[in-house]
Amino acid sequence: MTQTEQFKKEWMPDYDRFQFSGWRLLQQFRPKDRILDIGCGYNLFKEKLGDRVYGIDPANDAADELVSWEDYKPKAEFNVYLALGSLNYGSEEVVEAQIKKLADITKKGDRIYWRQNPGTGPHPWKDNDDVVFYPWTIDKNYEWAKKYGFYVKTCHPDTGDRIYAEWFKGNEYEYFAFLTQDKE
Repeated sequence: MTQTEQFKKEWMPDYDRFQFSGWRLLQQFRPKDRILDIGCGYNLFKEKLGDRVYGIDPANDAADELVSWEDYKPKAEFNVYLALGSLNYGSEEVVEAQIKKLADITKKGDRIYWRQNPGTGPHPWKDNDDVVFYPWTIDKNYEWAKKYGFYVKTCHPDTGDRIYAEWFKGNEYEYFAFLTQDKE
């Protein structure tokens, strides 16, 4: 069974279980934010935020667009990106190419909210060799963020073995200037 087929068959969301990368993310969004949810699954943030969210997913019909991140072509501008366990599978080369695409699409001042699964804890695909977790680390967040022009606002463990991170496109000074801007 391919990775996409496996997710379509077995993946179920549980945003209540994550301390930082679940429903608490709703507090991060500003009224004028336009959000691209990469690997949106059942597109649950759309239920809460309506058309401010556009969800893409290669395996779930609830997405606004049934497409992988690699094949996605932007049709609108976004300033917030959710990668909640989606840019998480394959070799270092595969995941870094996904990060590079994200860096190429984002513009100064954009924000990315992450949930990364290094694949070290329990999950339903433990014995499926087709699902290859990238071994995310906190250090790798800082390395790739720096390489691709992002400032890491925060990066720390989330519930279980997950990693929560917030990246800002720009440097630390630009991030603090962003914080002083009107919250609309």
